[in-house]
Amino acid sequence: MARASRRNELLDAALAEWASRGYAAIGVKEITARAEVSHGTFYNYFENRRQMLDVLIQREMADYLEILSASARDIARPVTDDSLHAEITRVSSEILRRALRETDDLAFILLDVAGIDDDALQGQIELFRDAGRRAQTILASAVADGVIDESVSLEFAGQAWISAILGLLAPVVADGRDLGDIDSVARVLADALLHGVPVPVPDDAA
Repeated sequence: MARASRRNELLDAALAEWASRGYAAIGVKEITARAEVSHGTFYNYFENRRQMLDVLIQREMADYLEILSASARDIARPVTDDSLHAEITRVSSEILRRALRETDDLAFILLDVAGIDDDALQGQIELFRDAGRRAQTILASAVADGVIDESVSLEFAGQAWISAILGLLAPVVADGRDLGDIDSVARVLADALLHGVPVPVPDDAA
């Protein structure tokens, strides 16, 4: 078996065990048993369980980060109000759809990993910042083309975008709630990000 394939089998086994039984309860013995390999095989690919966790998070998050990076590379220029709204909607929808295909695994990464140790917490914070920077790069094209005012903090806007996505996913991965129509949700997110959340009008003011 190719080295990369065996490595991924071990990562898959670890993720399945950690997602169902928790990180603290699962060691190398349980991971190798699930992957049906010898204990020694583990150390051909990973230094220890903790280092394996870092590799796993990088692998699982890579496609989400690439969705953002691909948008930054490929966004049509010049950016217009309509095209920016459409791109934010498309990117958000793509991320949400992918997340909904792997909610159990994502629950472990988003809800459990940060509590493992201080390094894991810092890693999750940096992952959030990395995603925010990639989102920021998408929005930077809109600034360059005059769609977003230069006074807007793109760092804040990028992080706000990622925070909004995480806020939508939290009840889904934590409690299994139904997110509803993904495209509609993504459009509302784009509206809020670009134009703010509308203030409700009191009934007696109508």
